[in-house]
Amino acid sequence: MSRFISNIAKNKGSKGGSTKCRPGMFKSKMKHAVVPLCEAHFPDDKAKNDWLLFFYDHKATAEHRDAVNTVAIDMGSDPPDMNKALKKQKKKRDRIEELATKHGLKAKLPAKGPFGMEELAKVGAVCCDCDEEHTAFCATALKQGEEDFKPPQVFWNVKGKMTMLKDQELTAKALSGVVLQKLGFATEEKAEL
Repeated sequence: MSRFISNIAKNKGSKGGSTKCRPGMFKSKMKHAVVPLCEAHFPDDKAKNDWLLFFYDHKATAEHRDAVNTVAIDMGSDPPDMNKALKKQKKKRDRIEELATKHGLKAKLPAKGPFGMEELAKVGAVCCDCDEEHTAFCATALKQGEEDFKPPQVFWNVKGKMTMLKDQELTAKALSGVVLQKLGFATEEKAEL
């Protein structure tokens, strides 16, 4: 009985195997909705969601962390150990319209839908210098024939294919906007006020 209770407590709040990865800057299971990623847990070609991936090292700041975490929450993720009473589910369509208004973007929605209340996209982070394993993973994961990669950097991942978002401003507004555009729910033109 004691072992059973210990296992439940140890795995509380863990979803999708991300507990195998070092949390790095995203330590708080009460505040951080960003999924810690590593080689053992990384979106591949079978991934159900599109992902915004934040690769970072010791040069990343608290402002970077907070911006990426805000995007994760904006997209519909909640911290794993957040009180259920505080979780606010929204319909996808309502979330998109709210984010477009919040960030001054022009929403691009179909006549009906999108339906459901799950996340629009997942947001994950890889600590590139937390330990040797993470350093090696960053080196191999990012060899795509692109120019030299220097963290902190963000990538868009669809079905395991990563694309670097070059010269991307690391603010919540800019990142949320680019995610909505990548998903096809917003255009770069500003909304009419």
